[in-house]
Amino acid sequence: MLRFLQGILFCMLFSASFQLFAKQELKIGVGNFPPFFVEEDQSGLFLEITEAIFEKLPEYQVKFIFMSNSRLAHEINSGKLLDVACNIFAGSEVKGHLSKPIFRYTDVAVTQKSKNLVIEQVSDLKNLSIAAYQGAKELLGKELDIIAKNNPNYAEYSHPKETTYLLATGKKQVRIGDINIFLYDLTHKQYSNGMNIKRNDFTIHRLWPDVYSHMAFKDEALRNTVDKIITELSTAGVFEQIYDKYHIN
Repeated sequence: MLRFLQGILFCMLFSASFQLFAKQELKIGVGNFPPFFVEEDQSGLFLEITEAIFEKLPEYQVKFIFMSNSRLAHEINSGKLLDVACNIFAGSEVKGHLSKPIFRYTDVAVTQKSKNLVIEQVSDLKNLSIAAYQGAKELLGKELDIIAKNNPNYAEYSHPKETTYLLATGKKQVRIGDINIFLYDLTHKQYSNGMNIKRNDFTIHRLWPDVYSHMAFKDEALRNTVDKIITELSTAGVFEQIYDKYHIN
């Protein structure tokens, strides 16, 4: 009888211990566009930043769920599939609690170096043929918006790789978009081998300040905890080390 009671007590203690140390699953929604989020091998710049943050919270078992950016906001609003959504911009119609700015975009104008185009300010773009990402004229200020509306050679494309191709082949004089997406595109064999195009063949014109996106959380307390970690890692230079790894300077 005593052994039976001891067995029951052991099982109860084991169960309580397991529950105490079991990790809570945290479902984090991320996009699927390189070099920021790459589903194929669970990698990417923004994914590494997210991993660095949640390494500080070992009580959670992180599960990344890849989906389109447009679906991220919907899922965090529904509250059914996701606990956290990455890469949410301020002003987005989300019901979640936004973190401090964390994911950095560096939008630039890029031209072929051989064209010797002088572009020192946004107004210098007005008479040039331009390939930009979808929504650029709304996000990058009134001056570009006016240029876009009055320049028949300005066009926006839903896939950034299209803008890279149009610039590399000389069909457009200027590409507007994130520099890191552009540099990633150039690593494709189509450019590095087939066309023998190198990053040094282009001039980078920095005309706009960096833009940041956020994480959105269902739980406000978790958001507050993550904000403290973001400050800690930022002060320690951890994020800049990750950006440098992806040649974002």
